[in-house]
Amino acid sequence: MTYPVDDLVASLNPVREDDIPVQDEGSHALLAAITAETAPAPRRRFRPRLRFAVAVAVAAAATAALIAVPARDSGPLRSYANAAVRIDVTGDDEYEVEVKDAYADQREFREAFARFGLDVRLRIVPVSPGEERRVIRVGSLHAPSGDLPPGGVTGTSDTDLKCPADQGTCPLRVKLGGAMFRLEGADIVLGRKARPGELYQDTGPLPGDRPKSLRLTGRTVRQALADLDRRGLTWAFFLGEFKPDLSGGGWDPPVNWRPSGDRRITGAWMRSSNSVGLVVTPEKGDPEPVPDN
Repeated sequence: MTYPVDDLVASLNPVREDDIPVQDEGSHALLAAITAETAPAPRRRFRPRLRFAVAVAVAAAATAALIAVPARDSGPLRSYANAAVRIDVTGDDEYEVEVKDAYADQREFREAFARFGLDVRLRIVPVSPGEERRVIRVGSLHAPSGDLPPGGVTGTSDTDLKCPADQGTCPLRVKLGGAMFRLEGADIVLGRKARPGELYQDTGPLPGDRPKSLRLTGRTVRQALADLDRRGLTWAFFLGEFKPDLSGGGWDPPVNWRPSGDRRITGAWMRSSNSVGLVVTPEKGDPEPVPDN
């Protein structure tokens, strides 16, 4: 296998003894003495560096470029970027994250954090209008494995998302510390603008209209569906019951299930730009919840 540098060296004109002008007998004697010496053994060349340069070139063509790679004994990785995100180390357990492509495969974000030995998942999810570019939630990623130390584990997290409305990138400052995130990982969820018809991840069934402009709560199912048809909106039902403090819950019935027309709507929310969720109180004969759904 050859490399560009091999072709470059091969293209150089070799210097022959006849090409060296000899002015006098002293110069000729010096030249003869030099050429008579035994040539030293060639020094071993470190080719992995050249191979790595080729690998970086290939990665760049795939729009995933390594910003900084620690050489041997040069210390830990300080900066890394791929097509979705760039991460810079700014302090102990402190990272500056720049989201480059909010629609990228989530594995791109996970892979970037893994470069620093972090078990962090950064998710960019579609949200309702007005909630874009915000931290939706921060929590642990999974249950810890193995035995926990006495008293359990604790940890701290701090996020600061600054997304100017006129910029496409979202610098996110993340600070993680403590055993909790080492054992349980971190799940950081950010909001982005949803595509048309894409389900919002920051809304869900609750009592009342969300937004209030829906004006569907208290109406019958027949009235609500007729209104939604006039607005050109689709719908999906949710069987649930909530208390005044908003505690409660429910389940999703089969997609094509529809309650009788005289039942009342107890809550409504925008599921997407063209879809509305409708809450009705469960009654005898309604579909039962599906385990793990």
